[in-house]
Amino acid sequence: MPLMVFMALGIIQLTMIQHAKLMTEYAAYQAARAGSVWNGNNERMHDAAIVALLPTMGRTDSLDKLAVTWGTHKLYDEALSNLAWNATKVRPPASFNGANLFGMIRVDTINPAYFTPIDSIWKLRPGKDWQELDFDGAASFPEVPELEDNIRKFFNLPEPDDSETVYRKATRLTIRLRYWYEMRVPFANWIIFTAWYASNAQTALYGAIDRPTLLRGNMLNRTANVSGLVGRAREIDHERGYSTVYAPEMWVLWGLATGSIPLISDLVGKRYFLPLTATYTIRMQSNFHRKWILHFNPDWGL
Repeated sequence: MPLMVFMALGIIQLTMIQHAKLMTEYAAYQAARAGSVWNGNNERMHDAAIVALLPTMGRTDSLDKLAVTWGTHKLYDEALSNLAWNATKVRPPASFNGANLFGMIRVDTINPAYFTPIDSIWKLRPGKDWQELDFDGAASFPEVPELEDNIRKFFNLPEPDDSETVYRKATRLTIRLRYWYEMRVPFANWIIFTAWYASNAQTALYGAIDRPTLLRGNMLNRTANVSGLVGRAREIDHERGYSTVYAPEMWVLWGLATGSIPLISDLVGKRYFLPLTATYTIRMQSNFHRKWILHFNPDWGL
């Protein structure tokens, strides 16, 4: 019976996670769409992502319920942003032009980036000091009789891209959305969170499913013992831009899940969050403003 109950609860929770993942991908699309017409404005993208993700936080089928869910999100967002997300050697700022980057939802601009190779490209003089990128500079390849010349690159991949092709790549907006999704199904949330956390720490779990332990043993262990996981958590890095999740954030998540954060845990009890991420690329429909780039610059020397 306990195993059957867990399976039922686990299926419900995993289904809700999958739904939230799909909504995160939709929110990334909405954020990118807002950024494409608002010059890459991070605040507008952040707001668009919040609106798209509200159904995963509560009911939105009436104005009254929508207002309650919106208020709940604001409380959670403020509470999460004020937790001890300690500094690391390379991290995003706490906020960026008014958009909070340590709350429930974070939107990073991946492209254009500081290292986008546009120094000597058409319409940019001087390219290295650009502040606004014309979105329609190279909107399409010229329709000329020598059209086959445009596909020669497919037959000679090592050939460098011409300036128009590079410019077209530079005017694509790519954003990454990270959402702290809260699991709400009792018992299943703890089991799934522990399994995910141990996987991140590259640590095996032993013992019964409801009493996991780091010690190799049999299924008859009477108590759970996974406290050693917190020191093994690793950040979730990304090949471009800031890391998606940092090790200090993993420690805070563990503190929320185990109720070990002073004052906070006494007020709200245990909370279980998973980071859901999605990336979306869309063509700019307005001039991208350089000030909205949120990307680690190696020249900063951090």
